[in-house]
Amino acid sequence: MGRLSALFSRKKLTSAKTRLLVDQLKTSCGVFLDPTIRSPNIQEARALKILRQIVTRSQRHIVQYIPERDAILECSLILVQNYVAHLRLRPSPLKRFRQEPFADAKVLFQAAIDLLVPEMLDEVIDTTLKFLQTENLWQVEFICVEILMFVLECRSPSAPLLSKLIDRIERFLALSDIGQVRHMLSVLQIVIVSQRWDLMEYSELSKLVRFYHSSVMIGTSRNQIYELRRGFEKCLKNLIPRLSIGDLYSFFVMMLPLVFDTDMSDEARIEFGSTVEHAASTMTVYDPRNRMHTAQVSTFIVEYLLRCIASDDPTRSILACKVLTKLLERGQHNPNQFQSPTIFHMDTYYEIVLATDFAPLQELLVEQRVHLEQALLQAIERHSQRKMNVEVFYQLLCTLLVEAPSGFTASAVSCLLLKVQKMFLNYPTDPDSSMLADQQQQQHNNRIHATIMGVMTLINWIHRSGSMNAYITQVLHNRFDHAPSLNPPLRERYRYAPHHVSWYERRLFFDSLEIRYCLWKCFRISDEKIPKPARMRTRSYNDPRRRLDGGTLNVFAGM
Repeated sequence: MGRLSALFSRKKLTSAKTRLLVDQLKTSCGVFLDPTIRSPNIQEARALKILRQIVTRSQRHIVQYIPERDAILECSLILVQNYVAHLRLRPSPLKRFRQEPFADAKVLFQAAIDLLVPEMLDEVIDTTLKFLQTENLWQVEFICVEILMFVLECRSPSAPLLSKLIDRIERFLALSDIGQVRHMLSVLQIVIVSQRWDLMEYSELSKLVRFYHSSVMIGTSRNQIYELRRGFEKCLKNLIPRLSIGDLYSFFVMMLPLVFDTDMSDEARIEFGSTVEHAASTMTVYDPRNRMHTAQVSTFIVEYLLRCIASDDPTRSILACKVLTKLLERGQHNPNQFQSPTIFHMDTYYEIVLATDFAPLQELLVEQRVHLEQALLQAIERHSQRKMNVEVFYQLLCTLLVEAPSGFTASAVSCLLLKVQKMFLNYPTDPDSSMLADQQQQQHNNRIHATIMGVMTLINWIHRSGSMNAYITQVLHNRFDHAPSLNPPLRERYRYAPHHVSWYERRLFFDSLEIRYCLWKCFRISDEKIPKPARMRTRSYNDPRRRLDGGTLNVFAGM
């Protein structure tokens, strides 16, 4: 009864009493001792008891007013540091049955922070980071991660902590302290994953991008900052999924000129472009969560990428194609089905998910149709000599057809394919003159025509028109019989049998009038559709039916 009455009669501490308790806390925590000998000299029970009195009985305005507030945080950090160290460095099989040393340190540390934020948030973060620095804890990364996570779990905004961490990285970079920066990046890339950074300052985001860009750009000299590029890259890739929609689009627009308009080597452009591709994979051309904000930005992004696709530089063109493909894709992993040109058979089921709500993308394609066609025609003509480049163009066209499966997209892509086919057709007058043609150019033409066939069969598979299927199948079979080199798959080298023709024959290529007639019947008069194939169940590795092969059922069946 006496203890209960004492609990209810507990009074708030005065300013003088609070300051006296802080002095006792500093002695109990060994603040004045060297960090190397402090841990065994901490009076654990007494320090926790004093800290508990301070955070439970002190008044908020007094704690924020007295000059010893930094000492309260410092002592709390010492106790938390020892709590984390004991938890990680001294594992025990009986750990679950006994109380860990400094077990209450985390709760009391966060209670001390709650007395100071949000009014003194900057001072709390500065004190925490200063403690990690003076105690030389950045090298012990797991302790830094846990302490910063404890701070983020409080009701304080998270963006200022990220901002101050980036400022410290900038300061150590200026001092060429690469070892310290490497440890801070390792801590930062873990801390970033735990939060959503909605209130992040644009200047801080641009600093992180600039650090990464500089580390990649300077790669030819192989100096110290070049060794940090992986840390900056991982921080950015971890940060991208946790940005708000507005910050994500701003981040993407900021990255585009750095990767496409900066004078850098092809290796550096590809390396820096991987982060841009990662950002594009988390975005869509039109985000339904904030359509008013993203509409104009998406138009600018698509126009900018189309200009890059039409560039004379093959690396810029191919990278822009890959980024645009990631932007168009909705996260259904459809591009995995379009790694290389293949024939889509009408009676075969494929893991392709057609879009259903594609009106915004359709509007954008109608608006940019002329620019898209011109850019792709120029890119294919200039940069399709390599098999890998042809596959990138193929993937972009297939993604367009799947993400906007309409008559307009099918017609626009078909017209583009007919123009590409005409561009790569040769009309020799003498059949023997084909032997004099350059072998590499002939192989290049074969890849182009095989790619056209692959995209045509995809259009046929999507829209399933009877007349279109009859015509495309006819051309496909003619090639199988007389010129299989014009059909997928693509090959590095082609071999020709004696009965294979290598000169131009009309029946081996698509006729413009026939294709237009098939499209007209499909979309204007609603030609009869071929039913979609059903998905067939197969015995995969994890299929429970595999267990029946050697079980009792087979024994009863006489197997």
